[in-house]
Amino acid sequence: MSLSLINERPLIWAHRGGRSLAAENTLAAVRKAKETGADGWELDVQVTKDGEVILLHDLNLLRSTNASVHPLFIGNPPALPWRFSLTEIKELSADVFPRRFCPPKYIEQPWRELPENLPSDLRIPTLIEALKVSRDLDMWINVEIKDLSKAVPNSLAGDIVEKVLGVIRAQSMDDQVVVSSFNHDYVRRSKEVAPHILTGVLTEHKYAGDPLEAARIANADAWHPGFRYLTEDKVKAAREAGLAINPYTVNEVEDMKRLTKWGVTGLVTDYPQNA
Repeated sequence: MSLSLINERPLIWAHRGGRSLAAENTLAAVRKAKETGADGWELDVQVTKDGEVILLHDLNLLRSTNASVHPLFIGNPPALPWRFSLTEIKELSADVFPRRFCPPKYIEQPWRELPENLPSDLRIPTLIEALKVSRDLDMWINVEIKDLSKAVPNSLAGDIVEKVLGVIRAQSMDDQVVVSSFNHDYVRRSKEVAPHILTGVLTEHKYAGDPLEAARIANADAWHPGFRYLTEDKVKAAREAGLAINPYTVNEVEDMKRLTKWGVTGLVTDYPQNA
């Protein structure tokens, strides 16, 4: 892939695969995002009991899967992904929409009643599966490593950065990936282990620190800020510092236009079809 993070126009990143199009962090979502013309997608990763890297945003399985009604998970609370093997997690349906994205058919036929032969594209994917689909679709992939430092035993999560980078390298996807995290130590470690793989520091909307200094310390290539407190001056400063800047989660067309005018290099959105 020959794309650069800095282009004549902002790259369009489908947030969690484009969760207005299909269930978040599923392969079904990213396939639909590609159809809209998205350049890449953002996803979240963490680990299972047997050390597999999977796509999941929350630190439990309740909101975005049918774990709350699945016998295995009801009988073994709480529904924390690191307490289950990949084989067990693959039994779940991930075909769950947040209410504001929920299509009418899901109101008529709740996700808990979906058939057991649900396609693999609507189950929780592994990072390996996500990388392979991204390669087939010729899309960028922004791998956000969830901050597991206080939520998961160190025996499982202590080497999460190395696990993620190992999967990326094994798939020969080094030049198609950005590794990002709110845990800036993860970002710094990623750059130490694999200097050639692009990285980005994530910051909350009201981040109290200096994001450019955080990016410098982590040796990051990009800054991924919450867009609501972004200003034109901050965008200019980031660009002058040589950083790509990919704000999230930009869902309104007017916000997309304003940020594009300011000079952002990418837009992370739930609605790639509107970008």
